[in-house]
Amino acid sequence: MQLSLRLPYDVKAMRVRYTTLDGAPFTPPYGDIHHRTETLTGISDPSLTLEYAPHDNWVVGFGATLPFGRIEPDPVALGEAGKKHEHIQFGSGTLQPLLSAQFANTHVVARVEAKLSLYENREGFRAPATFVWSIGPTFRIGTVSIDPRLNGQRQTIGRWSGEIDEGSGFNNGGVRLQLSMPAGPFVVAPSVYRELWSHGLGDETFRQGTTWGVALIRTF
Repeated sequence: MQLSLRLPYDVKAMRVRYTTLDGAPFTPPYGDIHHRTETLTGISDPSLTLEYAPHDNWVVGFGATLPFGRIEPDPVALGEAGKKHEHIQFGSGTLQPLLSAQFANTHVVARVEAKLSLYENREGFRAPATFVWSIGPTFRIGTVSIDPRLNGQRQTIGRWSGEIDEGSGFNNGGVRLQLSMPAGPFVVAPSVYRELWSHGLGDETFRQGTTWGVALIRTF
């Protein structure tokens, strides 16, 4: 068995440029109450998971996210009232169950994960559920593990008191490369993700730019 605690720290950078239909710069009459160029940083919801290996090639897990990440007041209601608001959150404000299953041998690793959503938080937000899969080979050069993966994700539509949360609800996928390198009692794992396809479930189009990450892992 393995008990894991993950504590994510996110840097969320948004760049906004308004234009007219012919591409000319445009300043909206409502100013920057809606979307604006900004960079937000903070701790997102941690997760606590317990994984168990019922067979040499299989690992199954369950757990939950912990509602420690910053949440926002209802941006739909604030926008309708003409008040400044924020759509980007660092947490869901709820406990979200986590389920996972992984198959691995000397040639390939395949994994599926689900993060479920059961109820609204105190601001009326019900986070979307997320389903993730990945598959790919694994290599080792000396003490360094090299893991290229084909990743896919489906996110359902989130809602604010029943109203659709803009930007939520999509299918996307791409290629992710991660290196795992020992550093004393830790493992340092930098990664990069490049999206290959994306399709929104609602009226909006979701695009994820090249995403960089690094994990610092300590096993006791």
